[in-house]
Amino acid sequence: MGRRKLKIEKLECMKARQAKYSKRKIGLLKKAKELSILCDVDLALLMFSPTGKPSLFVGQNK
Repeated sequence: MGRRKLKIEKLECMKARQAKYSKRKIGLLKKAKELSILCDVDLALLMFSPTGKPSLFVGQNK
């Protein structure tokens, strides 16, 4: 049994959009950190929240 294809569309409710962004951000930062460690690379990730606030992640593998 496979997954259903989801239709990508903008969330109209600002509260729901911010909640979804926060959850996705955590998952994306986790994947970026894993990529930085596994591939032995330095990584920079810049994201802007729905309110326009920037978030910066820098993964430095030492």
